[in-house]
Amino acid sequence: MPGLKLQGLHKQFGEVVALRTLDLAVESGEFVSLLGPSGCGKTTALRIVAGFEHADEGRILVGDKDITDVPANRRDMGMVFQSYSLFPNMTAQQNVEFGLRIRKQRSAERARRASELLDLVGLASATGRYPHQLSGGQQQRVALARALAIEPSVLLLDEPLSALDAKVRVQLREEIRRIQTQLGITALYVTHDQEEALSVSDRVVVLSHGQIEQVGTPAEIYGEPQTVFVAAFIGTMNRIEATVRADPSGAVESAGHRLPVHAARNWTSGLHVLMLLRPEVIDLRPLQGDTSAGGEAMTGNVKSHTFLGPVTRVQVSTPIGDLMVDVPSVEALSVSIGARVSLTWDPASPRLIELPAGAENVVGPAAIIAEDELQPA
Repeated sequence: MPGLKLQGLHKQFGEVVALRTLDLAVESGEFVSLLGPSGCGKTTALRIVAGFEHADEGRILVGDKDITDVPANRRDMGMVFQSYSLFPNMTAQQNVEFGLRIRKQRSAERARRASELLDLVGLASATGRYPHQLSGGQQQRVALARALAIEPSVLLLDEPLSALDAKVRVQLREEIRRIQTQLGITALYVTHDQEEALSVSDRVVVLSHGQIEQVGTPAEIYGEPQTVFVAAFIGTMNRIEATVRADPSGAVESAGHRLPVHAARNWTSGLHVLMLLRPEVIDLRPLQGDTSAGGEAMTGNVKSHTFLGPVTRVQVSTPIGDLMVDVPSVEALSVSIGARVSLTWDPASPRLIELPAGAENVVGPAAIIAEDELQPA
């Protein structure tokens, strides 16, 4: 399968800039997700690739072929929409055959291909059913089979799971990934659901205001955010405003407290930074009797519990602000509201991001940063 290249895509709707010189290369057979909040430009980018919108500037290449000015119906793209978009007067089999019929393939070949794909998506027994006789998940499977029937160079998926319930979403995203891997097809997937993007993608592209904030593997995006926006948008993150200290072992200072951070050894002393600390890497211990933790532990008082199933998210008030800590739920039962606790972490766990000049409202335990507070220059 050929790869896909987006080169310098720029798109503006009146006063609104939807895409700002977007460059992206998707390798052959790769599954790449465009992830970001509403209005970040991800769907606009997908529609431009599909040929439903035209960029003001830039080029689109599939393999070595420039398709920028090629009409949508000649781009050899398979598209799966959020709303299924099945023909209500056609059976599942007929829906899958539709693209092949338009391409004037013979009836026997159409039937063979449709049956093969419906079996691939787990609907071999539903070939004669109409869309209204299928569940939402089954309809989306038919839509996926229809998109694959024409053997497209690139598979495009526009938030295909957002209309489904949680359990079906998880099942179907795993099916989409299995089928994409099995067929080796190049795929571009749009979603605002970070869990979805992180679970199925080879690489994730995080967008904000029509610009790429970061591109990386799911592990890199989650564990090594490169910008304040990515740190706030992906998962829950404790964000602590601090200053790098001149300390050979690596440390920053926040509200007069030394915080061990090995990464600080490579930063200039005095630099204003944001220290990023995931809730799951913090160790929480109740303090008995003597309320001083000693060593490099941070002490605080438990403010609240939020039950999340296997873990309970504990909010702790500390001298450097409120911190979120994920504690196994069986252990959280022994930590009551108001209890005095100590918090420690491996100094290798925190990451540092240099704060841009004039940045405001970037601290806090878990609140999502408003997009307009982090608009790129």
